Amino acid sequence: MSQVQPDALGELASVWWLLAAVGVCLPVCIYVFVHIGRWWVTSLPLPLPLDRAYPAVPYPAWVGLVLFVGLQALAVAAALAFLAAGEVGLFPAPAAGAPDMVHPTAVILAQIVPLVAGLVLLRAFGRGAHETVNVRWGSVAAGLRLGVLSFAAILPICVGALVVSVAALQLVKGPIETHPLLQTVQTSREPWVLALATFEAVVLAPLWEEFVYRGVLLTALLRGGGPIAALVVSSALFAVVHVPTEPQALLPIFFLGMALGYAAYRTRSLVAPIIAHALFNGLMVLGTILGSGG
Repeated sequence: MSQVQPDALGELASVWWLLAAVGVCLPVCIYVFVHIGRWWVTSLPLPLPLDRAYPAVPYPAWVGLVLFVGLQALAVAAALAFLAAGEVGLFPAPAAGAPDMVHPTAVILAQIVPLVAGLVLLRAFGRGAHETVNVRWGSVAAGLRLGVLSFAAILPICVGALVVSVAALQLVKGPIETHPLLQTVQTSREPWVLALATFEAVVLAPLWEEFVYRGVLLTALLRGGGPIAALVVSSALFAVVHVPTEPQALLPIFFLGMALGYAAYRTRSLVAPIIAHALFNGLMVLGTILGSGG
């Protein structure tokens, strides 16, 4: 179980690096949300993707949902298989970093195995099927621009939601826990551990999570309903999955998921959400290293 931090709200207020990042991003956040407000009061439908429409998905919506659940199950199975092999002595499998940190190799397998399997399965649906789940370059310039913009716009919202969530959990004496990956960064001074944790957070996690949430799941939901409903449901599932490791992050991750989902919807590509996700995770890891004196 992760360490409980009853004084997390006070610690959050003293994290200068996070406050500095929020200050830099705040003008972008205000600018974006002024435009969102103007759009909202007009009651217009959500703007179409930049290239005007999503392509026809070569399978029903329920197949996409089954694929999403199956890939999540495969991720868990890959991690458990590695840990089970270590338990029976097939190879040494000591945990790295915090004592209760899941073995980093298990975490990596849980992301690489289903990602590769999902891409292979999509090929079975025919040529171009991967593009229907946003696995495409699209406009790289637009992806880069919207990725950075999405990160800057949503960071102050996520930090504000985190402050509110921590305060509410403290009020009801609920659990406030540190993500195992960040525990590892806090407690380990081994360069290879920090490098592995950073690689997992900034590269592997964005690739895998954007593929399965903003690719497979979002596309399936778009076939079953409108874009706003698809964004809300996919973001809610994205947030709920993170609750066991970070209960206080439910609201922040939901808002992050909405920003990432819209970036994917708008560009019909995973480039923008991967960039925004990587920037967000990278800031958390860098801040943890700085905060722990690394």
